[in-house]
Amino acid sequence: MRPVDPEQAEREARFRGLVEVCNDLMQCVDPRGVVLYVNPAWLRTLGRAEVDVVGHSIFEFLHPDVVDHCKRVMAAVFQGQELRGIEVAFRHADGRKVTVEGDVLPHVVGGAVVATQSFFRDVTRQRALEADRTAKMAFLDQVFAAAPEALMFLDTDGRVTRVNPEFTRLFGYTDAEAAGRQIDELVVPESMRAEGSDLCRRAGKAETVNIETVRRRKDGALIDVSLLATPIRAFGRQIATLGIYRDISERKRMQAQLTRAQRMEAIGRLAGGIAHDFNNLLTVIQAAADQLLVHVGADASARADAEEVLAACAKASALTRQMIAFSRKQVLQPIALDVNRVVGEVGRMLGRVIGEHITLAFDLAPSLRPALADPGQVEQVLMNLALNARDAMPGGGELRIRTRDVELQGAAAAAHGVAPGGFVELAVHDTGCGIPAAVLDRIFEPFWSTKAADGRGAGLGLSTVYGIVQQSHGAIAVQSEVGVGTRFQVLLPHAGPGAPTAPKPTAPKPRGGAESILVVEDDDSIRWLVERALRHAGYRVHAAANAAAALAVIDRLDEDVALVFTDVVMPGANGPELVRQLRAARPALRVLFTSGFADDRAFETAPVPNSHFLAKPYSIAALVAKVREVLDA
Repeated sequence: MRPVDPEQAEREARFRGLVEVCNDLMQCVDPRGVVLYVNPAWLRTLGRAEVDVVGHSIFEFLHPDVVDHCKRVMAAVFQGQELRGIEVAFRHADGRKVTVEGDVLPHVVGGAVVATQSFFRDVTRQRALEADRTAKMAFLDQVFAAAPEALMFLDTDGRVTRVNPEFTRLFGYTDAEAAGRQIDELVVPESMRAEGSDLCRRAGKAETVNIETVRRRKDGALIDVSLLATPIRAFGRQIATLGIYRDISERKRMQAQLTRAQRMEAIGRLAGGIAHDFNNLLTVIQAAADQLLVHVGADASARADAEEVLAACAKASALTRQMIAFSRKQVLQPIALDVNRVVGEVGRMLGRVIGEHITLAFDLAPSLRPALADPGQVEQVLMNLALNARDAMPGGGELRIRTRDVELQGAAAAAHGVAPGGFVELAVHDTGCGIPAAVLDRIFEPFWSTKAADGRGAGLGLSTVYGIVQQSHGAIAVQSEVGVGTRFQVLLPHAGPGAPTAPKPTAPKPRGGAESILVVEDDDSIRWLVERALRHAGYRVHAAANAAAALAVIDRLDEDVALVFTDVVMPGANGPELVRQLRAARPALRVLFTSGFADDRAFETAPVPNSHFLAKPYSIAALVAKVREVLDA
C-alpha cells in the first residue's frame, strides 16, 4: 500500500469540496454508461439518492426522448471529442422532464479515455419561459397577420419596422417595401405632411392619437381612413409606435349619401308645402277666371284678360307640378308598363326636340320585363333627361338611350337605396361637356342648375326626375366626367303578378246631373267656388269646412249623398279618415279626393279603395267632368 501524499490528499479534498458545493450538475460515467460519480447538485435537481444512482446505468435517468442522442454523444466523447453547449433532458424522480445544458468532456488517463466528465446547468425554467415566449410571439404574429385593420410598427425615429398583409392590401406596400422608410413619405399626401409630422411628434411624446384623416396609396389614390397611433413601452421607456389604419371610405360615402338624402328630404318637404298652398291659390284664381269667362259674354277686352289669367295659371300650375314631383307627394297611377314602348313613343318626338346636330341611338333589350310605373311620369323622366343631355352638347354629339333588366341583391341594392329585387334600367348617356365633381351631388336640388348663369335652366328638370323615380320606389344614379359626358341610370321596379294595366279609353260622359254631393274643403274661397260651380251644373250641394262639420251635415240630411268631394289634407281628421267613417254606414258611397299633393301618411300609406283623385289646381270644366265620371263609374 502506497503512502498517502499529504499535499495531494489536501488538493483532492479541496476540489471535492468545490464540486460538492457547486450548483452545476456534475457527473462521471464509464465507457459502459455506468455512473461513477454525481455531485449533490445533480442529486438535488433530479430528486435522487446517491445509492440509487452510483453504479447504475446513466440511461436509467435520461428522458426517453434523448437516450439515442446521448449514446451518440458518449461514443463521440470516448473517441476523444469535447462536446460543449449540448442540451440533455433527464427524468426527475417524480417523472418530470428536467432540461440541462452544458459540456461533456473526455477524462483521459495514460493517453486513454476512461470516462466522461459532464458539467450541466438546469435550464428547465428558462426553456419553459422561452417556449411560452415563442408561443406568445407566434400567437401575436398570427393576430398581426390576420387583423382586419392595417397595422404597422414604427421605431422611435418614425421609420417603419413592420406592416401586416392588410396594410399591404390597403396601401399597396409590401413589408419589404415599407421597412426602413419614413411613414410620412410612405402614405401621407404631400399637402398633409405637416399633419403627418405632427402625428409622429405626438407619438414620439407617448401621446395616443385617434383621428380620421386622408392617406395616399402606392398608386397615388387618396382614401379616407381612421388612424389610431399608440406608443409601445418596455423597460420604462417607449420602444415603438403601433399604427392602426381602417378604411372608412365606404362609411364616408354612406354618410355623404345619407346627408344628401336628408337634405333632399328637407328641401322636398319645403317644396311640397309651398306647392300645396300655391295650388290652393291657383285653384281659386283659375275657377274665378273660368266663371269670369262665362259671364263676360262678348266683351273682348274682359275675355282677353280672363284668358291671360288662365294662361298664367297654366304656367304656374306646371311649375307647382314639378315642385310636387320633386317632393314625391303627387298621386301616381302605376301600371305594368312596357318601358321600351314609352322610349319608342318619346323617341319619335326627341329627334325634333334635340336637333339634327345630335345623333340619337337606341339600345333596347328585347323581351324587357314590365316595370311598375306611371307611364306619363316615365315619359316626363325621359324627356327631362334628354333635354338635359341636349343642353350639354351645344356643338353636337351622341345621345344613347338603353334599357335592360337588372337584379339587385344585398350590397348592390343597399348602395342604390332600394329593396332587393328586379328592376328595369333606363340609361341615358350623352357625350357632352360633363358635370364637375364638385357640384355633382347638387344636381337634383330644385332651383339649382349648372345652366342658371346663362338663363337656360330653372333648376326643376332633374329635381322632377328625382322625385318621380323616388316616389316610384326606384333609384337614380349619375356618372359624369368633364369633357367626356354624363350617364344617368334610372331603375324602376319590376311589376309583380296582378299589377294593374293601362285603362281602356271611355266615351265622353254628360257634364251635369241632379245628385246630392257633399263638398268638404277647408279653404273658404275654394269651397265657395266649387259649391257654386256644381250647383250651376244642376247638383244639390252641401258644404263643410272640415271632417267634423261634414259628419254633422250628413247627420242632418234627409237625403242620401251620392258623392263626397273632399280635400285630402285638412285640420283635424283628414279626408281618408272622414271617408272611412262615412263608409262604415254607407259602403257604396262614391268618393272623389282633391289636393295640391297627396300627404304620405294620409293617402299613400292608407289608400282608400274605390276612390278617385283630382289634382289642384283644376278648372271648373275639369271639376264638373270628373264629378260626372265618378258618379257614372
